[in-house]
Amino acid sequence: MASPLPSPAKTGRILAKVGIDRLGYGGIDDCITSIRCNGRKFHIEMSPSFICNSPIVESRYRKFITVVSGDYNYGDEITDAEEGEGQQDSEEIRDEFHEWLLAALRPVFLEVVPDVPPSFDPEKLAAGEAHPRLSEYLFPEQHYYRLEVENEKPFPIPIRDKEDRFSPALNDIHPDLAQELRHHAKFFDPSSIEVSFRRPEQALSGEPTRVLVDLDDSGPKTVCFFKNLTRAYYLDLDKQLEDHLRVLKSTLTPNARVPRLLGVVVVDGRIAGLLFTYIKHRNENDGLLFENHLLYTPIPLRQRWASQIQDTVAQLHNAGLVWGDARADHVMIDKNNDAWLISLGGGYTEGWVDKDKAGTKDGDLQGVARIVKHLNNEPYEPYSGSDMESDDGC
Repeated sequence: MASPLPSPAKTGRILAKVGIDRLGYGGIDDCITSIRCNGRKFHIEMSPSFICNSPIVESRYRKFITVVSGDYNYGDEITDAEEGEGQQDSEEIRDEFHEWLLAALRPVFLEVVPDVPPSFDPEKLAAGEAHPRLSEYLFPEQHYYRLEVENEKPFPIPIRDKEDRFSPALNDIHPDLAQELRHHAKFFDPSSIEVSFRRPEQALSGEPTRVLVDLDDSGPKTVCFFKNLTRAYYLDLDKQLEDHLRVLKSTLTPNARVPRLLGVVVVDGRIAGLLFTYIKHRNENDGLLFENHLLYTPIPLRQRWASQIQDTVAQLHNAGLVWGDARADHVMIDKNNDAWLISLGGGYTEGWVDKDKAGTKDGDLQGVARIVKHLNNEPYEPYSGSDMESDDGC
């Protein structure tokens, strides 16, 4: 187990957030849950075999596992140990288990990471006294525990020598593609990239997507969107990068509302992430044009988006490019209520584009026609809330 980082920051503050639940590391009912706490990362191994004489915890855990595996349906029978709790949806079950898990680990957090490193301290970030680097988020100090339960009482047990299992995934690409990519996008070490949170309280638990980068070595930094590729190995990364290269080498005008690849984040010659144009999106639905969230959107605004989507697709086609996976939630609305096309070059989605038209101009036109039809057909109700406000996210 890694030793805690020395820090002059305040102690006794525990800010933790669950990240990912991974199933089946040893058996189909086993799970590893990753938690970020005070800027560090904890990986917790759980299994029914670790639970002894604890029917309440075992029942809670098995329901959680059923939800994580995707086998839970609302209205499924509740076990005797949970009788009287009433029916719950999957999100409630997962959140309730995570809350219990964080409480069970609180003594560990207080002992192992009672301090908040300055780079993750919301107060220091808000005051402009700290400037966390992307490397601190991609490669945090890590700790490994097995959670045993006996007589309903949890006992977190530290595990040694587990680093290899949780090493971040770094992706290789073909050398010729890497060489060509360098002609159109700069490569960056994560230690040279500053993480920028619009809400400092997210620094301890949020997944950074908003970063500041000196793109041309001129001094001023540009806000970029960071796409993290360290969570898994991307078999189609070469194709993704080839699609982005086509955009960069095309005659597409700079004012076309399509995010561009601005940089590549590398570690020891391998790819850890990508930097894109940052879109200040609306707060509602994270800015995405989900097909079932249009009730409060005025008709004239929908018509504006439809026109912009059609215009941008026409610009792509004139430049010899295609959108690809044309669908409603691949449209992002920015703070000015302008529509951007995202996820260029990828596949197709049933119901939006026919399989035989995937990756073609005809497929784009088919997808756009269905998006426009949906924008025009959905009902409208006036709404005076704050959902239309913009949000920069993390």
